[in-house]
Amino acid sequence: MRMRIMFFLLRCAFWLGLTFAMIDWPDGASPAPDPAALAQAAASAAAQEIATRCAANPQACLEGARKVEGLRKSLTETTRPQERSAGARSGG
Repeated sequence: MRMRIMFFLLRCAFWLGLTFAMIDWPDGASPAPDPAALAQAAASAAAQEIATRCAANPQACLEGARKVEGLRKSLTETTRPQERSAGARSGG
C-alpha cells in the first residue's frame, strides 16, 4: 500500500512539473530557465575550462583536438549518405 502511495505522489509531481513548464506565464516569464541561455552558459564554461587546461598542458590539448576532429569527420561521413538519399527522394 505504501508503494502505491509513493508511486502516486511521484506521478503527481511529474505531471505537475510538466504542466507548470508548459504554462504561458505573464510577461513571458517562466519558472524554468531559457534553454538557449543555459546552452550559452554551458558553452562559455566549457570554453573557459578548455582554455585553462590547454594553457597548462598544450600537448594534451592538441591530442584532444585531433580526437575531436576525428569524431567530427566520422559523424560527418555517417550523416552525409542520409542527406544525399533524402535529397534524391525530394528531387533536389
